[in-house]
Amino acid sequence: MKNKERKVQKFLHAQLTTNKKTMDIMLLPVDENSYMLFGEYAIFNKNDWYLVCVDDNVDTEKKFSTLKTAVTWCVFHQRRKILECRKIEHLDSKLDSLEIDLIQKTKVLHNTKNNDIKCIYDTKIEEDNIKKKSLLKQLNYFINISKSWQTNTFNSAKPTYKR
Repeated sequence: MKNKERKVQKFLHAQLTTNKKTMDIMLLPVDENSYMLFGEYAIFNKNDWYLVCVDDNVDTEKKFSTLKTAVTWCVFHQRRKILECRKIEHLDSKLDSLEIDLIQKTKVLHNTKNNDIKCIYDTKIEEDNIKKKSLLKQLNYFINISKSWQTNTFNSAKPTYKR
């Protein structure tokens, strides 16, 4: 059965990739760990990271912590919004770094018996949570813009005739 599914998937991929309008709205799963977006972006899930390559060019490889962020970057990159792409990369990187800091500080908080240290780390964790909330808000701003662009592109690609 898997062989037939692969053949059907290859056929559909070949048919869909010949139409430019279809390519502008498409996110194709290539297999369970990789995706093709707009016919020019490849997204691979590798060690809990999402790696984005433009036109299979390894030199343009970008690393993101979530698929949603990787797809958002691709949408902005496709529209040649380079400054926004850099901002998305920066926000994702800061968010990932902040997550690691939170994990480490939480471990220290739970392992210490000193009340002064507990108070200090509790405050640090609270500050990091506020920073995280701000970073997520900024990142969601870009995600919502990309969703809106893709929804508009999808709606304009719909056939106008009725059956």
